[in-house]
Amino acid sequence: PVLAGQFVVRYASKAPTFNASMHRLTGAVTFAGAMICYFYHAATKYVERTERVADAPAGEGEIAEEKPKKKKKPSMSMLESAKFLASSQYLRLIAVLVLGY
Repeated sequence: PVLAGQFVVRYASKAPTFNASMHRLTGAVTFAGAMICYFYHAATKYVERTERVADAPAGEGEIAEEKPKKKKKPSMSMLESAKFLASSQYLRLIAVLVLGY
């Protein structure tokens, strides 16, 4: 919000017409969206590379660790889910916040 206000005051409001001002704002929003996509892509690639290195198979002569088995999650009905949410004050408040928003 602070940068958006500064951009409007210093750059977009100096345009000779409203149309030019809207073009400047649209360009800035498009550029910001493209940068968000680029940073997301770069961060995802970085995480994938670091996880690939961490998950590399053990070298020769070493014993590879076995992965623990995943616990099977119980499938709950809507009524059971509502009871579970109602059992905790913290979860109730989060549910009210999400539903109210």
